[in-house]
Amino acid sequence: PATAVVMAKHVNDAFATAVKQRRHFLSLATLPLNDPAASVTELERAMKTLGLPGAMVFSNVNGVALAAKAYEPLWKKANELGAVIYVHPAHPLGVEAMEQYWLMPLVGFLMDTTLAAAHLVFAGVPERYPKIKWVLCHMGGAVPYLAERFDRGYEAFAECRANISRAPSSYLKQFYYDTVNFDLNCIELAIKFAGADHILAGSDYPHQIGSIPKMLDAVSRLPVSPAEREGIAGRNAANLLGA
Repeated sequence: PATAVVMAKHVNDAFATAVKQRRHFLSLATLPLNDPAASVTELERAMKTLGLPGAMVFSNVNGVALAAKAYEPLWKKANELGAVIYVHPAHPLGVEAMEQYWLMPLVGFLMDTTLAAAHLVFAGVPERYPKIKWVLCHMGGAVPYLAERFDRGYEAFAECRANISRAPSSYLKQFYYDTVNFDLNCIELAIKFAGADHILAGSDYPHQIGSIPKMLDAVSRLPVSPAEREGIAGRNAANLLGA
């Protein structure tokens, strides 16, 4: 943890320098998530001193959920600052079942993001801290597809109603989703779920399965209005990040 704190400061200082030198760049902070208290301090420094609009966090931290009590102070601070929090997977839970055929990035990443988002919502984090702007990578994993099932769980199980006052999908529709799924049908589902104004162009570049051309092609063929296409292509992200 002590090393992570020092490294996060170095990285965020470098990010802030890059943003100043390249005016068309924006950046989210990295946080020393294995030290929750230090993460609060670094998020505040990154946003107030360095001018970054928020942070990217992992879908779990060494197996600890983002919804765990240890991270409550971080979400409280993020809410106070109106932070953008971008959730990206790292080491999925159950990764030992994903050691062949690149199943970790192909399946595990998507499921870990889905699990993190569902856990955050059912734990009541977005309800308690409504000023946080949540972003899910890889089109939210399976969130747009499974949200109806979450709502059924809310209706069926008392535990699923313990921390929230309305259906899970109502919170998840307020999240933002990138287009790192180049299937037009899937992007259309996400648009129908969260609205075109909550969809952000994403390519997964430079990952081996990322593709800027495929992303551009998919966005260009979406059955949306010119204004909505412009929003997806960049204006939504610019508005979200305060550009």
